[in-house]
This record gives sequence, C-alpha cells and structure tokens, in this order.
Amino acid sequence: MKKILLTAVAALAIVGCSQNEEIENVGQKAKIDVTTAVKGTTRAAVTNNDNFTAFTVNGYTVEVSAIAGSGVGTAYMNKDYTGGRGSWKTTGDVYWPLDENMEFFAYPTTLKDKFSTPEAGYPTLSYAIGAVGAQTDLVVAHKSVASVPAGGKLELTFKHILTRINFSYEPVDPAYTYTVSNITINGVEGGTATYTFGTNEGGWSAGSEAAVDYSYPISLTPVKGSDNNVYALDTSDGSLMLLPQSVASKTISVTYKTEKDGHIYFNNTKTVTLGTSAKWEIGKNIRYTLTLPVGAEKVTVDTNVEDINETPESGSAE
Repeated sequence: MKKILLTAVAALAIVGCSQNEEIENVGQKAKIDVTTAVKGTTRAAVTNNDNFTAFTVNGYTVEVSAIAGSGVGTAYMNKDYTGGRGSWKTTGDVYWPLDENMEFFAYPTTLKDKFSTPEAGYPTLSYAIGAVGAQTDLVVAHKSVASVPAGGKLELTFKHILTRINFSYEPVDPAYTYTVSNITINGVEGGTATYTFGTNEGGWSAGSEAAVDYSYPISLTPVKGSDNNVYALDTSDGSLMLLPQSVASKTISVTYKTEKDGHIYFNNTKTVTLGTSAKWEIGKNIRYTLTLPVGAEKVTVDTNVEDINETPESGSAE
C-alpha cells in the first residue's frame, strides 16, 4: 500500500499562469507534504506566493463515465493544507488505491463549505463576488488519474476561473490635461454563482443578481505607456474580478474632464456600448482602452484579451 505524497508546485500569474500540485509515491510509503511556487504580481486581487496560504483537496475513486449519472460518490481523500511555499502542512495519511480511477478537486479552504457533490454530475463550488476593493482571485484544480502515475507523481493544474478587468485611456489630444474620475460597468451579472468542475475548464451558472453596476477603482496618478500615449488606470487595490458571462451590448460609463490653459472643455459622463458578441471568458485578462476626445465627441473602446492560464511553470519540491 502506497501513501500519497502531495508536493505542490504552484505557478499562478496575472498574464500566463497555472499552478501545479504533485502527488508523489516514494517507495512503499510516501507521506503527504506540500510546497508551492507562485508566479505573478503582488496585486491584492491576485493569488501569489504571499497570499496563497490554504487549500483543500478532495479525492474520489470513480470512473469518469459514471460521474454524469451518479456523481463522484463519497470522498476517498479530504485534506486541508495550510502554510505557504515550502512549508505546507496537513494531518493524517492517505494511501493510493490500486487499479482504481481517481478524481481530484482542489480549491481554497475558505470555500470548503461551498463545495458540493451532487447526486449526478461533477462537484460544484458556490462563490460570491465581493464588493469592489475586496474582490479576490479564485483558483481551482481538477485531475483525473486512471492509475498510480509512474514515479508516483500526479500534477494538478490550478487555474483562474474568474475574469479580470482593467481599464486604460488614450487622449485624442495629448496637449490637453485629462482627469478620469469614474468608470462604471453597467448592468452585468454579479452576486453569487455556482462553478461546476468538468473534464475541461468547467463552467459558471448565471449570477444571483442580474444587473449589477461595478465602479472601477481609478488611480489618481495614471501611468503612461513607455511606447504609446495610453495611460493605465490600475490601482494598488487590484483589478475587478468578475463572473465570466456574456456582456453583449452592455455599457461602460466614463466620467472625465479636459483642461488647457485654465479653461475646461469637457466635464461630464459619456457612455460606450460593447459589441454584440462581447463576452468575459473563464481565466481571461481583459483590458479596455477608452479613447477620450477633448469635447463632446463619441468615446470609442478597444479591447485586449489575454489568457491568464496560458503558460504553466514547473517547480521543485522543497
């Protein structure tokens, strides 16, 4: 009988990231130990080495083909890990079963009471989008293992399952001074939603609140790009972390002022409408760049989308 040794190698980043967890057999008995390496920025909303301090792993002995009709059954493994990179701790021992398929699901321990196993289908995780300034990143992992891996190692890839939103602006005329005081995304889904694990990236239910307005926390000192005339409005409080959803024809309101030589040329709010195919997908990093005219002309928007879960990074146990 071989004990499961869990060594976690986490790689989480804002642009291009994943997180690896390893379950390793060493000889006849392999104790569960955990270590992580988290890649990413230090923004408050994003999971990284400094704030990734606890997670839970549930393991089930079940055939993939049976999950849709009968669920995953009773947990074979249910372990909480606390600590941090190189110092993960848990209690008790777990052994690999022989010749049985195992399904592993991992998620933040703070959401342990939100994890459910329905009678049919994959497990679910209920999650509530926090208030602006208190929103956090959310990462989960799922791995199907048909037999004990060669060398006893199993990699579980943690992925970001929310959508990260940021804003920048580009002045039509840089000779004027622009002051952006408010940006609000209007009427999108929010509140509490249910994430369902799956064979691929899983999926979200609709939010419990159908029309929520989210005001973006704007930096009072926008940062100009080194090779363009675009100003990033990011703040140290973090990005908006919102539910993946269709945002077709949703609107964004921007309040700003333009000045030059002591004269004010515009000081009001304008609204831009997103396209009919616009959507926020799981694990995407979206930056909206608003092109702001000096006066009453129409605001335009450009969208840049990056995959947060794009580039895995490996690491070694410590």
